[in-house]
Amino acid sequence: MSEARLPDSTRRPLGKLHARVSPVGFGCYRVDDRVPRHREALRLALLSGVNLVDTSTNYGDGHSEILVGKVLKELAASGEVKRDEVVVVTKAGYVQGQNLREAHERRKLGDPWREMTEYSRDCWHCISPEFLADQLSASLGRLAMPRVDLLLLHNPEYFLSDAEHRRMPLAEARDTFYERIGRAFGQLEKEVAAGRIGAYGISSNTFVVPHDKADAVDLLRVLELAGPGFAAVQLPMNPVELGAREPIHTVDGRSVLDVAREHELAVLVNRPLNGFRQGQLHRFATVGAPFPLVPSPSADALARLRTAEEEFAQAFAPRLSVEDGVAPPEELIAVSPLLTEFEKRGLDLSTFREVWDDVVEPRRTELLAELREVFDRDPAFRRWADEWDLALLEAASALVERLTPKEEARFAELSEIVTKTLHESLEGTLSQRTIKGLLDVPGVTSVLVGMRRPEYVRDAVGTFGG
Repeated sequence: MSEARLPDSTRRPLGKLHARVSPVGFGCYRVDDRVPRHREALRLALLSGVNLVDTSTNYGDGHSEILVGKVLKELAASGEVKRDEVVVVTKAGYVQGQNLREAHERRKLGDPWREMTEYSRDCWHCISPEFLADQLSASLGRLAMPRVDLLLLHNPEYFLSDAEHRRMPLAEARDTFYERIGRAFGQLEKEVAAGRIGAYGISSNTFVVPHDKADAVDLLRVLELAGPGFAAVQLPMNPVELGAREPIHTVDGRSVLDVAREHELAVLVNRPLNGFRQGQLHRFATVGAPFPLVPSPSADALARLRTAEEEFAQAFAPRLSVEDGVAPPEELIAVSPLLTEFEKRGLDLSTFREVWDDVVEPRRTELLAELREVFDRDPAFRRWADEWDLALLEAASALVERLTPKEEARFAELSEIVTKTLHESLEGTLSQRTIKGLLDVPGVTSVLVGMRRPEYVRDAVGTFGG
């Protein structure tokens, strides 16, 4: 049976740029070239007609960009996808991970990046011309491309938040902020002229907050500084965060979407399925078990899992050596504490699936496979591995069963929110209804969906009946 495909008729103009993009884009937050299912998901999305890919320098500490570059190169080489029909978006501004280590090293050598915002110990931010030039070079190297289609300043409002924290007068903070935006745009215009980027824009979480908030980014003021290469904005919007369409962006009551439409800007929506309201996360997606459930799991499964992990710590971990800085082997294989803590905190099935995907499943598949190779000649380890895996699946299945009634109540509540705020029908999955509702908002070009698993790709593509 062939995979569904997005009809070409669903593609939309990318603002004033000479490109048409799919109504859903592949959001690359938390994707990594070292995770096989992420590669499979991106490949499937591109083959299914998704032709907008959104990544960033800090996603996966560079490994997200590497994945995009590898998959696109493979599909272009095989003739399955034309590179010039795919719009690749990346972003720059965050100084984390390897960027942060380099920032510290440059400071020691007396050659620091200028205009650095030291927001927190683990997260700095910078949009200086020199930094952006360096970041673009690094991005093009990871993407294995001579040019990226769209480069966005990534959440430049960190400067405003930091200035507020340091009690800088608001007028002074805003003047300094927009001076820096202007210098950044000057550099990006040079990059457009040099052919290293096709266009540029800004991704900001605070385009959507009231204009009088200290960290609000004013699109009208941004546009006064922009050159002809400024073509797009990216902002958050979902059924509980609808500031983008509210008349709060300007003193005369226009929304940021109104302003974007007036200036023919492409608008890319991020976080469409993850909304925050009153400190609570709402995930607008139907959530099932992340693995086939074990029918009638035994009541002592969690105790058996703990016993198996204790046996590993005593019998097998001492025979392993690990590199400096890596957690001890017995901690890497320990999953029972996670399951215990999860139930103790009363978290929901949506959160459990995230924990399973990010933490448990890699241990159950990749790590366990490596251990089976190490202990290939040891029948005791094979027996242990089979018992640990079965006990894990039984304990997790029992937890999912206990979480299911709460998930059903969550679904009913969120379904009502989608119907009320986006006026959508009850057709399709919760995520499909949300995506369709957001795309019906005037001014929205494309919705960026996290599709880290192939089934998420199929769900997003299925929104359009392809």
